[in-house]
Amino acid sequence: MKSVTLGVSLPGTDQEHLRRLAADPRDAEALISLYEDHEVEIRAAAGRWFGRNRDVCEQAIHNILVAIGRNVRTYDPQSMDAIEWVRQCADAEAKRLREALDTGGSRGRRTRRAA
Repeated sequence: MKSVTLGVSLPGTDQEHLRRLAADPRDAEALISLYEDHEVEIRAAAGRWFGRNRDVCEQAIHNILVAIGRNVRTYDPQSMDAIEWVRQCADAEAKRLREALDTGGSRGRRTRRAA
């Protein structure tokens, strides 16, 4: 997959970006900075759960970023490094998406009844 850099990365540490995001989940600059700092880990999680399907992986990455913003208040710098938290959050969201896709795919199919 080709990496795209958005070029708006903020100076500062991962913890500072996570703190900013926790204070304001709509802080796009902090989220983009986290993505740019941890793109490899985020893409790896999507790839582990969705393989080489680029379109599905890109959608998973978007959902992972939303999950990071949604769950950022669970980050505790005393118990875990920021990079490990991002890795775990990315993997948990990708796994959740994969399971939802697998479950929804088998439940969503209906067979036609003969008229």
